[in-house]
Amino acid sequence: MFIRLGSLRDKLARRRVTDVSFLIVNEQEALSRAMYWELKRRTAAAIPVYQQSPMQEDVWEALEGDKDDFLVYDRCGRLTFHIVLPYSYLHFPYVEAAILATYFKDICGNCSVQSSMKNATASKISTDAQPHNKKEEAGDATHTHHMPHDVHVHQSVSKVKTDIHRHTQK
Repeated sequence: MFIRLGSLRDKLARRRVTDVSFLIVNEQEALSRAMYWELKRRTAAAIPVYQQSPMQEDVWEALEGDKDDFLVYDRCGRLTFHIVLPYSYLHFPYVEAAILATYFKDICGNCSVQSSMKNATASKISTDAQPHNKKEEAGDATHTHHMPHDVHVHQSVSKVKTDIHRHTQK
């Protein structure tokens, strides 16, 4: 999965989808912590792997997610898609579609961060982001989960993001 994440990143870059960041959050359990270096070794270059401390608030619990989930955030830090297993497997189109939708559409409304390159590139690539058939379109709508934007969750998410950001800057 981790090599495929690098492939997805590269595919997006070839399509001029820039300013997309990936981060792997390793579980807090002892076995996961013991396997951290193996996880890091198997992860594509330049994709950070964040290791939770056993004493900190569990990141997955704070984000209302679980191992192998994909959480997609917009430029303003708002959650746009929460993709769970089995739909988070990268051979399915859901993760890529969620990233593209988040990148090209103002899903949460009134995004305060706008990129002029985003608008110029959107017209060139938007047809590639469209589902190829009705079944795929229905599957995308049914199986990606949008978490409601409530203040408590955003405060937790903001704190967790700050902790992760500090860790990855070391």
